[in-house]
Amino acid sequence: MQATAPVRMSDGKGRHTTTDREMFPLGGGATLIDTPGLRGVGMWDADAGIAAAFSEVDDLAQHCRFTDCAHETEPGCAVRAAVDSEELDARRVESYRKLQRENEWVAARADARLRREKALEVKAVSRALRAYYRDR
Repeated sequence: MQATAPVRMSDGKGRHTTTDREMFPLGGGATLIDTPGLRGVGMWDADAGIAAAFSEVDDLAQHCRFTDCAHETEPGCAVRAAVDSEELDARRVESYRKLQRENEWVAARADARLRREKALEVKAVSRALRAYYRDR
């Protein structure tokens, strides 16, 4: 459907050969988007999209013991229990966490208060690490 060029044998990478943006519908509702020159696509305020894409995680999270559960080591976590019983795939939960972190990062970039909170968190961790290595 489009002109392609061979990849380098040394590292398996190729060169951009397309010059026009184009979308290619694939089977099963997927779409391939060719965007020459665009290296990545980010999110912007994707809370609703994440909740829709990972509705099973959100549904289970309603049954966690703590409302601010991170679904990692907290006692009474319904999401961890579902992963442990193989009712929920651990990779889905990891993808969910990754998108949540990315969405929080995007929100922090746009909100001065959140940016300040993140900076304070980083400072606290840095101080703790310095103290740990100093007292070791």
